[in-house]
Amino acid sequence: MVVILLSGTAFGQAFQKGNVNFDLGIGFGAYSTRSEFTTPAINILFITIPPTTVVKNDGAASTMVPISFEYGVSNKVGLGVQLGFSNYFIDNEDSTETVESVKSVDFAFKVNYHLSNSDKNDLFVGLALGGSSVNWKDLDGTVLKGGGSYVSLYLSDRLFFSEHFGVLFNLGYTVYNYTEITSNDNPSSLKWTLRGLNLGTGLALKF
Repeated sequence: MVVILLSGTAFGQAFQKGNVNFDLGIGFGAYSTRSEFTTPAINILFITIPPTTVVKNDGAASTMVPISFEYGVSNKVGLGVQLGFSNYFIDNEDSTETVESVKSVDFAFKVNYHLSNSDKNDLFVGLALGGSSVNWKDLDGTVLKGGGSYVSLYLSDRLFFSEHFGVLFNLGYTVYNYTEITSNDNPSSLKWTLRGLNLGTGLALKF
């Protein structure tokens, strides 16, 4: 009887070694941004005009759709991967702004440390490290593409309604660092750094 009770308690934990978790989320991100737009050197006859860089500090916001997988390597630690899609809000009130869309795709490896051991609540902190690609399209047809690093620190909570199904809540701090975004029709380049908070929810599946 004691063995049966202990076994039932162990299997009732929200997270334990051998668990496989899938999370499908939706969220919102708000960032402070730093843009460095560089025009290369230009040779005109015998005169060389040196490269110029314009720096702009601004803000950005996006919707996000993260999809993640996690495997429990112990009762406290899980390893996994995440694929994320972001679609940035566009503000063209300024007549000099001609952006049609800005979208990015992220891929990261994750390590989670689980703080809660209850039967329905899985509270954990985690770190995601990976890369991101961005696609920037202007109204005139100009396309800018580039890649960079992706780092996210987050606190998440899974609340399970049954053995396999629940909801996920997430709060994170994320940094994107796109080192070189280049255009399809001119030699200029852009460095774009974003730092900010992500807030999201979604569906949690456990097997």
